[in-house]
Amino acid sequence: MPAAVTACFEDLILPTYPVGRPEKNPVFFEKRVYQGSNGKVYPVPFIDKVFDEPHPVRYRSVRLENDHVRLVLLPEIGGRVLRAQDKTNRDYDFFYRQDVIKPALVGLAGPWISGGVEFNWPQHHRPGTFLPADAWIEEEADGARTVWCAEHDPMGRRRELHGLRLRPGSALIELRVRLHNCTALPQTFLWWANVAARVHDQYQSFFPPDVHYVADHAVRAQVSFPIAQGPYYGVPYQDRPGANDLTWYRHIPVPTSYMVCETAFDFFGGYDHAAQGGFVHVANRHLAPGKKQWTWGNHAFGHAWDRELTDQGGPYIELMAGVYTDNQPDFSYLAPGETKVFSQYWWPLQRIGPVQAANEHAALRLVIDSDGRLDFGAAAAAPLPGARLVLREGDRPRLFERLDLAPGRPFVGPRLARSGGPETALELTLEDAAGRPILSYRHTVPDTTRRTRPVAVEPPEPAATGSADELFFAGEHLEQYDHPTRAPEAYWREALRRDPGDARCHLALGRRLLRRGELAAAAEHLGAAVARLTARHPNPMTGEAHYHLGLVRRWQGRGEEAYALFYKATWDYAWRAPAYLELANLDGRRGDWSRALAHLDASLDTNRLNNRALVLRAVVLRRLGRAPEAAAALAALRAVDPLDPWAHAEAATTTDDWEAFLALTRNDAQTILDVVFDYAEAGLLAEALAVLERHHAAPVVPVAVPNPQARSAGTRYALAWLQAQAGAAPAEVTAALADARAQSPDYFFPSRLQEQIVLEWALTQPGQDPLAHYGLGNLFYDRRRHLEAMAHWERCVASGVRWSTPHRNLGIAAWNVRRDGSAARAAYAHALALDPSDARLVYEADQLRKKLNDPLEERLAFLEQHRGLVDQRDDASVELAALYNLLNRPAAALALLSNRRFHPWEGGEGVVLREYKAAHLLLGRAALAAGDAAGALRHFSAILQVPANLGEAWHLHQAVADVNYWLGRALRALGRDAEAAEHFAACAAERGDFSEMAVAVHSPLGYHRGLALRELGREEEARRVFVELRAYGLARIGQPARIDYFATSLPNLLVFDEDLSARRDAEHHLLVALGAHGLGEATEARTHLAATLRFSRADRTAVELARELG
Repeated sequence: MPAAVTACFEDLILPTYPVGRPEKNPVFFEKRVYQGSNGKVYPVPFIDKVFDEPHPVRYRSVRLENDHVRLVLLPEIGGRVLRAQDKTNRDYDFFYRQDVIKPALVGLAGPWISGGVEFNWPQHHRPGTFLPADAWIEEEADGARTVWCAEHDPMGRRRELHGLRLRPGSALIELRVRLHNCTALPQTFLWWANVAARVHDQYQSFFPPDVHYVADHAVRAQVSFPIAQGPYYGVPYQDRPGANDLTWYRHIPVPTSYMVCETAFDFFGGYDHAAQGGFVHVANRHLAPGKKQWTWGNHAFGHAWDRELTDQGGPYIELMAGVYTDNQPDFSYLAPGETKVFSQYWWPLQRIGPVQAANEHAALRLVIDSDGRLDFGAAAAAPLPGARLVLREGDRPRLFERLDLAPGRPFVGPRLARSGGPETALELTLEDAAGRPILSYRHTVPDTTRRTRPVAVEPPEPAATGSADELFFAGEHLEQYDHPTRAPEAYWREALRRDPGDARCHLALGRRLLRRGELAAAAEHLGAAVARLTARHPNPMTGEAHYHLGLVRRWQGRGEEAYALFYKATWDYAWRAPAYLELANLDGRRGDWSRALAHLDASLDTNRLNNRALVLRAVVLRRLGRAPEAAAALAALRAVDPLDPWAHAEAATTTDDWEAFLALTRNDAQTILDVVFDYAEAGLLAEALAVLERHHAAPVVPVAVPNPQARSAGTRYALAWLQAQAGAAPAEVTAALADARAQSPDYFFPSRLQEQIVLEWALTQPGQDPLAHYGLGNLFYDRRRHLEAMAHWERCVASGVRWSTPHRNLGIAAWNVRRDGSAARAAYAHALALDPSDARLVYEADQLRKKLNDPLEERLAFLEQHRGLVDQRDDASVELAALYNLLNRPAAALALLSNRRFHPWEGGEGVVLREYKAAHLLLGRAALAAGDAAGALRHFSAILQVPANLGEAWHLHQAVADVNYWLGRALRALGRDAEAAEHFAACAAERGDFSEMAVAVHSPLGYHRGLALRELGREEEARRVFVELRAYGLARIGQPARIDYFATSLPNLLVFDEDLSARRDAEHHLLVALGAHGLGEATEARTHLAATLRFSRADRTAVELARELG
């Protein structure tokens, strides 16, 4: 008998690099590109600092173990898998093992750790990746154990539950997942299980044998696979024979993603040839098509990121498995109340090598080696005694019988000579002892000429889009994928310009406005949709418009209209379940529990997996006096979702035993609010009040990571509002509201429509309420209701509160909404006067000064005045170093850079290196001018030897034309002409640049190419370079600029908006100036240089050119 599965909570002490205090100021990233999608972070508190010294931290981990594998999970860090070991293979870590928690600035809201398995949902990298999840151990009658982790995602309050299951005697790890839309609106999501594997020169990933091409993010590019026969991520793989097999980490020098576009197989994995171990992932490809590899790259740039993320573990790749998605970004839908349930599987391999077929039971290897011989074998995830392996080549079977396969005991066949015939005639079949087939594989030779997945293209502008149908779907795509820089409304409004009654576009706009809480405007569009849908017949095919208009009327307090609209929506089967649930909620408000039960039964007849309907049904049964049935209903739900917080709250309500509920939810205010509003929507005010009172009376359960919203003023406001709705005595309501108004504004980031309703009610009550104005302003600004947000913040500060944040928020809005630099400057001055200890305010105030193009000396004086706060932040320190360089104080810049450990943002790499390079170039040029060529050479050479404390390294594609040019100058001054010529030639051979993680065709470095050619005596070529540089810039001045539609990461557009066209014009004026200067046209150079400096005094190349021109 196999040993039982062990599952237990354990304390685990890990060295941990602390993160900074979560940002008390709300962060509104409106144009941030993150993993190809919207990088907004509100309402999650932002963290942008990690510290340099580890400290031991005690985590509440969960160990899950049987005879074959051992897993360790960390519920407190997003419910991720920390370790996975193959006990049959000397405890080989088949997933990347972390022995240190070393966050880097990779996550949506800041900290992210590598290793193990991260469960990415509802977007990459999981907004709650560094927030705690609830945890539970399920024990099954057959001895299996499942460790469940769950959260309501902090952005949209969608519910995710994932469980890792082990069974006795099996190495198969089952990931059981339930994704539940517990909101009343349709939601989008992606799901990727992000597995990390430790890699080295002998690690190889493997994908199904029919995969012959792969795609980049958003399918913006493709390349052949596994042998890349063309350029990919700027690497000319076609010129790297023998080093262009993308299954080997050692061949990929730059950060690279690739995703499978099509396959007829259900598996992929990775294999460590040195350890003779690996793993395979298996999932139904029809639901789980996603198969992806990511690497930082086997080069200095990637190695620097390895050091950021671990101390001893070394590099890793991610082998990611997507369900309901096959690309990033690639989002699917969850209907209101919908639950998607699925499983994925992993199990470890030993000694067999990469496999060509696999399922939950077995894996097969069958390849033709370089000598033309057959390399084959079989492995099993659980004991398979007496198995038989049949190898066929045409009609000639070869039998291998009585194979006792088991975890750790694969069968590796002898190398056999082929007997002739086509490769596709080769077939390997594994059967059990009774002759039943377990797995079969026929040798596959893919048709490399066939590609069914087209490369994606950017949709045309709305006015240039051909039809209303295309306009609707272009807008739907932008909304579904939450595109960071293109708005869907423009497409839908263009469709309505052509056809003012277009039902789909009215519905889409109405739904969008409903999400923003603009109820009156939403009702107008949704009403227009209903009018068009019912213009010729009263019973349209879809009830979607009726349903959403019903939601609006419910939120507007027009219950009778909502009731009729929801009933009409039930005529459409697609909307029957959510509409009947909303009817039951309205019944509850009326106290009509019998009718509510009937409506809930009708809803559950259509969707029996809706947790909200199931819990509400149990509540209604209790209200009807049918307690045993209510308890049975709750038990049935908790059997499939053991962590549903509303189910646990209802159980506590019936037993008056709140301890388990508060422990399970960690008494987290955001989870509490979800439960409270679920009760309140059904008119269950007493129950909602009881939950809040218990929450306020009990402490928050401590966790090992920051969770500042575990307490919130929002619960206090909800209490006062609920008391008023329940008819409490006015004095009681007044006292509760006064308590809410007295709460701290820190981390008060409301985001739910219910919270909007509560705060709007609070503002109708007597007395000043600056906190409600502040919170509503935050909510409205996040919803892009900018002017309303500003009005609320202005009311807040007018009340006389001494909070810095509303002033700071007004400063952001003054610039981003009104382009009022004076008002923005004044608002930041107020904020800093109220909180002179806030380092973020100092950084943002300087960024505003940068946008206002303040004199460099004034900016420097401001930062030096606040040097203690500047030292708290990497970004502010980099700005200070930049100002030192711009003002020709490179020694000060280098001293600052040398005495600090920097931590880059993913996608924002290079900012520290730019200042490091600039300082050494300035010092080297000064030494050269002073006749110290040897000192100059030391400075120029140091640029390419990056110290580890900078946290970065040069990207493979980074142009270094300027460095090579000045190295050549220094070497020539030393009389080392041959070496100088080599550097001048290297400079002249460069093309373009690598800036903001993208390749630029022309850049200011082209100027150095021309200078290098001149040094080589190739004057004609030099003049061509300068002419081309000038012509390129002239041709593009005045052209509108936009952020790349397919941008994957653009973290530098953060707090303050920028006129991108003006910025691009300034850059192109600079190219003209450089080209003209190279051609000796000083007047033209000065004219265009002045245009650049009018936009930005902080452009380093422009400042240096100004010095040269005198």
